[in-house]
Amino acid sequence: MFLAIVVCLAMWQVWLTWRLMEQDHNLAAQHSRERLEQIADLAIAQLSSTLGEWDLSLRELDALPLSAALKAKLPPNATLVLLAHQSVAAYPAKSLLFVPEPPAAGPLPKGFETAEKLEFRDQNYERAIEALWPLTEQSATRAEALLRIARLERRLNHPEAALAAYDRMSRETAISPDGVPYALLAAGARCELHDAVEAAEQLRAALLAGRWPLHRATFDYYWSEVNRTRHTADDPPKDSLEFSELVSRLHEQWQQAVRTGANSSGRQAQPDASLLIWYATPERLTALAAPAGWLGASLKLPANASDIRWRFAASGSRPAGEPHVLRSLAEAQLSGKLAFYSTAAVWCWRERTPCIAASAGNCAWRSFRRISFPPFPTNSAHRSPPSAASPNCWRTTVWPTNPASAKATRFWSARRAACNVWWRTFWISGAWNPGASSTASRRTTCLA
Repeated sequence: MFLAIVVCLAMWQVWLTWRLMEQDHNLAAQHSRERLEQIADLAIAQLSSTLGEWDLSLRELDALPLSAALKAKLPPNATLVLLAHQSVAAYPAKSLLFVPEPPAAGPLPKGFETAEKLEFRDQNYERAIEALWPLTEQSATRAEALLRIARLERRLNHPEAALAAYDRMSRETAISPDGVPYALLAAGARCELHDAVEAAEQLRAALLAGRWPLHRATFDYYWSEVNRTRHTADDPPKDSLEFSELVSRLHEQWQQAVRTGANSSGRQAQPDASLLIWYATPERLTALAAPAGWLGASLKLPANASDIRWRFAASGSRPAGEPHVLRSLAEAQLSGKLAFYSTAAVWCWRERTPCIAASAGNCAWRSFRRISFPPFPTNSAHRSPPSAASPNCWRTTVWPTNPASAKATRFWSARRAACNVWWRTFWISGAWNPGASSTASRRTTCLA
C-alpha cells in the first residue's frame, strides 16, 4: 500500500515538473521570438533608408568619376555605370567584351571602281595593287585600300607583303561597311599567316581588354577563331562576360525610357545575391551594381543583437530548432524575404527527459527500500539535557516501541520518501538555468 502511494506520488510529481519545464520553455521561446521580431523590423527599416539614399545619389550622378561627397554615400566595392548615346562609362573602369550600341558602319568609300575591275573582271592582281596604292594616301580610303592590298598579296602568295599591309591596317580606327573595325580584321587575318599562335594570343588579349566596341556576335566569332587557332575551348572570363551582359540589359531599359520620354527607376536583386539599382531619363541612365556582400555591409543590427543572423529565405533551409522570423523585402522595393534567427542556445525540455527518468527511478527505489526496511530501531531512545543537580550528566531514557508508533513511523517515512521524489525531480528540472546549475548540483548531492 505504502509502495503504491509512493509510486503514484512520484509519477504525479514527475508529470508536474515536466509540465512546468515545458511551460518555461514555451515562455523562453516567446520572448526570443518577440526580440527577433523587433530586431527584424529595425533592420528592414534601416535597409529601406539606406537604399533610398543610394537611389537619390544616382539621380545626382551626371558624370564619372565620382566626387568625394557622392562617393561617401555609396556602398564600397560597388560599380557605377553611366550610359548615354554611343557612350558607356564605368567606375571603377572595367573592360567591356561587347557593347550594346557599337559605332555605325559607314558606306563604302568611292574610288575603288578601277581596282575592282582589274581584280574581278581581268583578274590582274598586280595592276589592281598598283591602282590601290594611291588610295592609301587618303584617310577616307586608306583602311579599305590596305585591306584589299593584303588580300591580293595573299592571292599572289606574298605573305610578307600581306603582313606589312595588315600591320599598317591595325593602326586604323575606322569601321568597315560590315560593322567590324579594320584593326580587328587585320588581327584576325594575321592568325592565318606566319606565327599564328602568337597572333592569336595578341588577339585574345585585345578582345579581353575591350579594345574595340563590338557587337556580341562579332565578339563570339573572333573568340571562337582564337580558340580554334590555339586548339583550346576556353570561355571568356565570367566576371567580364556578366558585366557586359549587364550593360546590355541596362541599355534595353534605357531605350524604353527614350521611347516613352518618361523617367523610370528600379531595384533588382540578382540571382547571385548582388544588387542592381538604376535610374533612367531620356538623356542618360545611371546604375549602381553592388557585389554579393552588399547586404551584409549595409544591414546594421543593434549592438545587443550579436547572436542574430539572417539569410535569404530562398538561399537554403534554416537550421531546425532555432526560433526565426521572416520579413518581406517589399518595403525596400526588392523581391524575396529575409529570415532572422538566433544562434544562442535555447534549452529544450526533451533533453532533460533521461535525467528526470533516472531521478524518478532512483527515488522510487530508495523509497521502496525505506518502506520495506525502515531505518528505525525496535526501541526509541531519548536523551535529556543536563539538569541543575547534575550539570555534566546526560540522561538517556529508553521506551519500548509499540505497534501504533511503528505504523506511524512507517507512514511518515513514506511521506518523507514522497517529498524526496519531489525535491529531487525539482532540482533536476532546475538544471536548465545555467546560473543555477552548480547550485542544483550541490543540492542534489546533499539530498543523496
